[in-house]
Amino acid sequence: MRAFFDSNVLLKYLFGLDDARGIVERVFTGEVTGYVNDVVISEVIYGYLRLALNVPKHEVRRHVRDVPERIGDMITRDVAPLLGEFEVLAAHVTVGEVIDAMRLGLLPNDALIAATCRHYGIGTIATFDEDFRRVPWLRVVP
Repeated sequence: MRAFFDSNVLLKYLFGLDDARGIVERVFTGEVTGYVNDVVISEVIYGYLRLALNVPKHEVRRHVRDVPERIGDMITRDVAPLLGEFEVLAAHVTVGEVIDAMRLGLLPNDALIAATCRHYGIGTIATFDEDFRRVPWLRVVP
């Protein structure tokens, strides 16, 4: 099975939540071919930093600026190995495709994800975001 992975699944996995473990581990075994795009990579790294540092959104920048070596080490140790298990898809989508996905009630990043899935013919998305259930070309798991 081929499945696109939303950032919320990967963040839950990184922080040890059981509801994400099963689907992510299927990527490790090769049962599922997992895909992400640059939007997901950005969201996972930012979300991880915010949660790992236990700081509000506006404080992440200060930590990245003040202790960049520590931040790089954290990402290298905790996030990069996970993201390395996924194939990264380039977002070859048009503004029109993103707008079409937004007409389904998606925010811009989610619309980019949905349009990327459509472009690559990926019909399954692993996500806890109920908004993707409105996308007719995607089946939501778990």
